[in-house]
Amino acid sequence: MMRLNLKFISKTLSLSILILFSPQNMAVSISDGVKAINDNDNIAAVKIWTQLAKSGNTVAKYNLAKHYSAGSGVNKSNQAADQWLKGATRSGLIEAYLNLNKLAIAPANGVTISFSVDPVLWLSKQAPNEYTIQLSSSRNEKSIKKSYYDNNIKDKGGYYHYVRDDVDRYALIYGTYKTVAEANIAIKKLPSDLKKTTPWVRKIKSLQKISK
Repeated sequence: MMRLNLKFISKTLSLSILILFSPQNMAVSISDGVKAINDNDNIAAVKIWTQLAKSGNTVAKYNLAKHYSAGSGVNKSNQAADQWLKGATRSGLIEAYLNLNKLAIAPANGVTISFSVDPVLWLSKQAPNEYTIQLSSSRNEKSIKKSYYDNNIKDKGGYYHYVRDDVDRYALIYGTYKTVAEANIAIKKLPSDLKKTTPWVRKIKSLQKISK
């Protein structure tokens, strides 16, 4: 079991509060980090994650750990990756918890998460027995990304990658619903531009299985 140094945490928390409310920190957000990743600017992403992580942001700590682990936008360092991953775990991030404990089937009691999710990761975060609306699909990932941002689907949906007849394809999905009936009602309420592609209801579990 991980032992926490309370004196260290107290000092770190005080420092984090100062950084959190500094003018410099207010200039960046999780969305800025996600945009840098989408723009393939890993160096900029690392700078953003570092600034946010030092202010105590759990998601930034986890993302920074992944950059160090892969050597993406920063020199590869397993030691730094472990350090940031443990920091994210202490803050209660489920992904970090599962990475540190491969045998774990659930996070510690009371752990909950609410944060912005990269559109590519959105599908994996959803309950498999619920339903979503598939808005459109394309061989062109950039067109799906554009539709995602143009229609303000952020945090309400995402897109996934799959292969059909040896061809890479990408599909835009929106919302989560307990039943097919609820999803069909939601389709009727979609903006007219999104209805043009004849959206249809999909079981989340089936999409998670085919997603690459």
